[in-house]
Amino acid sequence: MNSKRSLTGKPVVFGMFLFAAIVSIGLWGYWELHTRPFRALTDKLGETFPNSNPRVEGGKHGMHKQTPLVLRIILRVDYDPSLNERDYQIQKKRILKIAAQSGMLKQYEECEIHLYYQPAEQKPQMRSVTIPSKDFP
Repeated sequence: MNSKRSLTGKPVVFGMFLFAAIVSIGLWGYWELHTRPFRALTDKLGETFPNSNPRVEGGKHGMHKQTPLVLRIILRVDYDPSLNERDYQIQKKRILKIAAQSGMLKQYEECEIHLYYQPAEQKPQMRSVTIPSKDFP
């Protein structure tokens, strides 16, 4: 008979639960740290533009590179932003104004606004603009 004990039963189940708990806590912590600074602005954009699924993030494209500090705002819209210039300009100004009122723009050198339209079963249409800090409201 083999004198070595194999891992079975209770220790394996306990290990699986411990692993799941560690992964869940790690994911929660990462998400909390990654989204907390932008949550107020994200919530305000969501209230102002219902069903837009706003996403806000900020930072540099590479910490070691000499790139500008960018606040990135991404929203879904219900019109094609590349075809509807009037609605695009109005919404862009409102987004920038909300970001300025939130105080988020003060710490960034640029603000990127990405608006996308996703028609059913078609390729999404996106329009993006980068606004330098000198043009912030």
